[in-house]
Amino acid sequence: MPRVPADVRRTELVQAAIQVATREGLAATTTRRIAQELGISVGVVHYCFRSKEELLHEVIRVIADAQVQAARTAIVPGADLAVSVRNAFVGFWTLVEQTPDAQLLTYELTSWALRNADTEPLAREQRESQLAGIEQLLGEISGACGVSWSVPPGQLARMTLAITDGVTLGWLVDRDTDAAVQVLETFVNHLLELAS
Repeated sequence: MPRVPADVRRTELVQAAIQVATREGLAATTTRRIAQELGISVGVVHYCFRSKEELLHEVIRVIADAQVQAARTAIVPGADLAVSVRNAFVGFWTLVEQTPDAQLLTYELTSWALRNADTEPLAREQRESQLAGIEQLLGEISGACGVSWSVPPGQLARMTLAITDGVTLGWLVDRDTDAAVQVLETFVNHLLELAS
């Protein structure tokens, strides 16, 4: 069996953990089950990650990065502010609709992490990662469009996360896409009013 480089194996393990967790639930996502998903020994999992918590930390980062990247890649270079902001939200929402199980996993990970003092930092890291990604994206948009936001970037990122989190969770419950998109469009309009 050919040796797989550690960085490649780590990526495979994160994807396997996401697949197991989205298909079978977080409680079933053990290192043994992740190893079975890839047909490798549990020892390989522990060689790449010191613990299940470290592996789940990387899962959180990958999912959060995917959300920001989906928003970023939907932005058209040279577009005006309104188009750029709307496209970012369209990109984000497209990912939500395409990966509902992964989105649900983010809420499961947060709840799971908050229930244990040892894993609580994962919940904070997840939120900080999301906020940092949103803040960076809003900065990229304002820089590309030559505008500034009338509220501090951190506050704007928190507002955006509150809306996107709430809309996503609501949609996971009722699957009312029209209602979800309408709320996002309303927020975009408010967001645009904060640019000068």
